Amino acid sequence: MCNTVTLTLLLLMSAACLQAEPASPSSDKSQNSSDLNTIQGCLQSAMGQYNLTDSDGTVHQLSGAAKKLGPQVGHELELSGKPGWRTLDTTSAGGASSVIQQPVFEVKSVKELAAECKPAAQ
Repeated sequence: MCNTVTLTLLLLMSAACLQAEPASPSSDKSQNSSDLNTIQGCLQSAMGQYNLTDSDGTVHQLSGAAKKLGPQVGHELELSGKPGWRTLDTTSAGGASSVIQQPVFEVKSVKELAAECKPAAQ
C-alpha cells in the first residue's frame, strides 16, 4: 500500500513539473530572416551532396533545399540559411557503433546571381 501511494505521488509530481516547463520555441517556422546567414559562391554536386565554394575558396557543405539546388549546379548563388550539423554513421561491419558530425549550412532560400560560376582567382 505504501509503495502504491509513493508511486502515485511521484507520478503526480512529475506531471506537475512537465506542465511547469516553458514551451520551447518551434523550430524553423519561428526563424526570422534576421536570424539567417548569407553565403555566396559556386554550387557544385558530388556523390549526391551539394557544396558551395565561396570567393575565398572555402567549401561549405550544404543541407536541405535539394529541389531548389539541383537545377542550379554550376551557377553562382546566394544562399540564406543557418549553420547546422550532419551526423554520419561510421560503424564498420561487426564493429562497435560510431558516428561523426560534420558542420553544414542548412539552406532556407536560394537566389541565382549568375548562370555560370566565376573563374577561380589565380
